[in-house]
Amino acid sequence: MKVEKKINIGLAILKIYLSFLVVTSHLYSPNDKIRNYIIIKIIRNQNHVPIYYIMSFYFCYHLFKLKNIRKIKIRFQRLLIPYFVWPIIIWLLNNLLSFLYTKINKISFTDLILQLLTGHIFMIVLWFQYNLIFITLMIFIIHFLFNEKLIFYILINLKIFGLFFTYSNYNFIFFSQYNFDIKYTFGRFFEVIVFCITGYLFASLNLANILSKNRIISINIFLSILILNIKYTIFLEIEGFNYQGFKLYFSSISIFFLFYLIPKKIIKNKYIIKYIEYISNHTVGIYFIHLQIYYYLNIFSLFNNLTLSGAIIIYFMSYFISLCGKLIFRKTKLINLFQ
Repeated sequence: MKVEKKINIGLAILKIYLSFLVVTSHLYSPNDKIRNYIIIKIIRNQNHVPIYYIMSFYFCYHLFKLKNIRKIKIRFQRLLIPYFVWPIIIWLLNNLLSFLYTKINKISFTDLILQLLTGHIFMIVLWFQYNLIFITLMIFIIHFLFNEKLIFYILINLKIFGLFFTYSNYNFIFFSQYNFDIKYTFGRFFEVIVFCITGYLFASLNLANILSKNRIISINIFLSILILNIKYTIFLEIEGFNYQGFKLYFSSISIFFLFYLIPKKIIKNKYIIKYIEYISNHTVGIYFIHLQIYYYLNIFSLFNNLTLSGAIIIYFMSYFISLCGKLIFRKTKLINLFQ
């Protein structure tokens, strides 16, 4: 079936669920039981970022391997447009609304510049995009400077260094001395580069397709790793900026492959498949705007107590706005703000 060839249904479902975890991890009441739900315990909130990075570089491996300049330019457009345009939109919107409603704080031009330089001043979610841009650029440069065999060894060594630098606590010690906005963008670089390179290497080794040939055995192996990770303390907990340590590393890999290995024919209804694909294509827009939606609703006293039902409301409001934005700007490059 044509739709099935376009997407991996398991990863499409995973993207939707992880985007919901983003909302719950950013917006929740300390008195709420939202984090005690069994399904959220199984997939820890911290997993959403590592898995997104794994998926991103897993699917762009062939783009780099083939050195397809046109597609590489498209990828950078998709990364750079939301990174630069969203802060400008929020800066203009906040300053305009501040004239009408005094509770809304003005954002200075200096803060706008700092936001664009660090990805973490008033749109804190853009730290993710900041690191995604620089790691993509780094791998792009490596690909054009070295041959394929050398590229593999360079990336393996970068990954080993990233694991060592974070697990030895040097990363935390070095970056924790800086202010909040610096340490939570740059301090996470060596934590997340491990997941980016992991996704890239999985694709280069064709690992997912190899595992698919022994689907049942592979699912049982990764499910066992995930359960052991949840139930037992196998690896020492270390200090960091949320995405450090082997426990998170192995659980993120296990979740990625468990969803990847979901049989394609598990959902046979083509309309359900289309809808899953459609929602999954808006998860980026949900990520960029959910905090801003909550902020404005809270300012206008329309929404100030987040429960599980509240998280669901914010999620679908973000989805609806992302959908509208995609329809409005579908013929322009601004569509990259929402997909």
